[in-house]
Amino acid sequence: MRREQHIRRLVDYARQGNTKTFILGAASAIITGTLVQYVSQYEFIVLGIGFLGVIPLAVREWKLGTIRATFNDNATYQRLVRLPFWLTLCGLVMLYGLLGWYDSGSAGPSFLIGFAALCMVMFGLQRAFDRVILKLEPDYITDRELHRELK
Repeated sequence: MRREQHIRRLVDYARQGNTKTFILGAASAIITGTLVQYVSQYEFIVLGIGFLGVIPLAVREWKLGTIRATFNDNATYQRLVRLPFWLTLCGLVMLYGLLGWYDSGSAGPSFLIGFAALCMVMFGLQRAFDRVILKLEPDYITDRELHRELK
């Protein structure tokens, strides 16, 4: 019963969070639209990736981490459930660094290699995180399971 209660709480948040996500996305679009007049064409793409994609994702990860933290009182578990949020922010910073490197003109064709490596590292870290946390908390609901429940 415990696992089903966890799934229900996470699914309830995900469903009710659609409106909040839309509002956050609209606010991000307004911020991006306001800043676009002050930046060049390439920087607009960078702003769009950050404000329209990663910032709403970071807010979602923080809230899911807050809900998941109530499922177990273990101090290690409490720290680990926040890790997806920090991974998202670190990925954003690394992406901005990679795009800055490309914009400086010194990256050349190696930009795609760096971008592919960043994507693979982030994917691998998420999978490793899931394995570690499932050992600590067998009732942990992964993002993959949550997505399946939402369908």
